[in-house]
Amino acid sequence: MLAVSYLENSYVIFSVGMILLIMFFWYFATEFEKRKRNIGTALSIAVCAVCILATLPFKEKLKGGIDILGGSSFKLRIQEREDEKGEKTPINEEQVEQAIKVIEGRLNSMGTAEPLIAREGTDGIIVQMPGVEPEEAAKIRATLEKVAKLELREVSPRNEEPGADGKSLAQRVAEGTEIVPGYKAYMEKRKGEDGKETSRPILLNRRMALGGSDIARAYPSQQQSDAVDITLNGEGEDKMIALTQNMTPNRDRIAIVLDGEVISAPTVQSVPLGKNFNINGLNDPGEPKTLSNSLMNPLENPLLVDEERTVS
Repeated sequence: MLAVSYLENSYVIFSVGMILLIMFFWYFATEFEKRKRNIGTALSIAVCAVCILATLPFKEKLKGGIDILGGSSFKLRIQEREDEKGEKTPINEEQVEQAIKVIEGRLNSMGTAEPLIAREGTDGIIVQMPGVEPEEAAKIRATLEKVAKLELREVSPRNEEPGADGKSLAQRVAEGTEIVPGYKAYMEKRKGEDGKETSRPILLNRRMALGGSDIARAYPSQQQSDAVDITLNGEGEDKMIALTQNMTPNRDRIAIVLDGEVISAPTVQSVPLGKNFNINGLNDPGEPKTLSNSLMNPLENPLLVDEERTVS
């Protein structure tokens, strides 16, 4: 409403106040009963109008939780993460604060108005979103649960090495029949010519070469509708150079791992690589935008939704 927007301007508020004050003094100064009655009526109407406009729109003016305004809430639980040896690490204070900061960043980037975020216990977080409808809450939940832990790892040069049983080294490690120190089998997604998606093991270095903290920018690609363009910061660029400078072009590979799953593992075409690359194959509508948002606000620990509540 135009009148409401005007009342958010301090100069307009001052002017209206002065007019009301003048009318107030005029009311007491006049000696004519009819004029006094007219001024009093006009003053009463003006004061009531200003009071009503100052509270509109109601949901935007009234600050409160979902019990007052309605909306949705989540009770989140921070999960333990694995170290390079695959062992669970206890949750600490820094990880809880990081999770709260990431939640705030993701909600703000989605345009969620006035979210209320509070800590509960040692590993719990309460998120209240006044005025949020169930449909929007479902999208927010998916965004909050997405860890968006990005890792770049070296693919073992022995990845395809066949054994006596004809299986690749990666497959034997995945099945547990062989161990390669310093390496771990991940699952790589692949889409066949028929469009069907399959998975197969790929052997990666346990030591992460680059991570989410090395990202300076992540944004939906302007050239590819199914891709996210990524720019590394200075430290990330140095790590990329260190990772690729001794690789052999057209032979060695780098795996892009997102939330523990290999999204792609391209062959290095030239060395060393710089600070720009992209993640493609994101075919779901809106996924590049959601992933970009998550990568700019990456979680160190996964979040589990313990409870979801909606108040209408």
